[in-house]
Amino acid sequence: MERLSTGIQGLDKKVGDGYPGKKGILITGAPGSGKTIFAMHAINQACTDGKKSVIMATEETEEDITEQAKMFGFPFEEYIKNGLLEVVKILEMRSRSVTKAAEMIDGLSFKQVDLINMPELIPYDAEVIVMDNIGVFAIGLTPREFRDQFDTLNLLLSQKDVTTLFVMDEAAHQMTHEVADYSTFGNIKLLVKENPYTGKMERFIFIPKMRNTAISLDPVPFDITSKGIDIKGKKDN
Repeated sequence: MERLSTGIQGLDKKVGDGYPGKKGILITGAPGSGKTIFAMHAINQACTDGKKSVIMATEETEEDITEQAKMFGFPFEEYIKNGLLEVVKILEMRSRSVTKAAEMIDGLSFKQVDLINMPELIPYDAEVIVMDNIGVFAIGLTPREFRDQFDTLNLLLSQKDVTTLFVMDEAAHQMTHEVADYSTFGNIKLLVKENPYTGKMERFIFIPKMRNTAISLDPVPFDITSKGIDIKGKKDN
């Protein structure tokens, strides 16, 4: 099976030399756990390897994303200029949709971006996609409705032969009864909890599911540094 490097030193071997290629991987976690940075590593590595990458940004502007990436040494602005990276501005699209819907005339409505029509916005030559944050699409849906839409999204993306990282906030994940866990090829949970040995709050990577991959269920501690995610301990790729 083709693999996509996580871009995080020390993590690839923990997931079988990288994420399973052309599959969907779910990344969940509480605010501040490092979800967006985690996904940025994969995008940075993919662009470095010459793979056309796309960020479907539902909560941040392109400027916010490039500025944050710059903090960790990821040259996203350069990738965008070179055509290796594209930011699809879902936040702006949804904002315009709400504004226009409020100004409807004679029953004329405007199409709102949702999970099912997201693939229509993906460039034809995309190879790696990050959708951050799909939790915004769970608002107003029952867990069953969200599961149906998310399953459809996964099916449509599988037909495009792309590797997708779905970032989802913990609140939306819980609100939808964690049904997204069953739809993806792999799940990665970023945790912030007390280390029983030190008594300090620390961040951990927990990988409960990665199909076609031998994985350990032991949480892996990590820090967020000026270079992004830093796995504690062994540094082999």
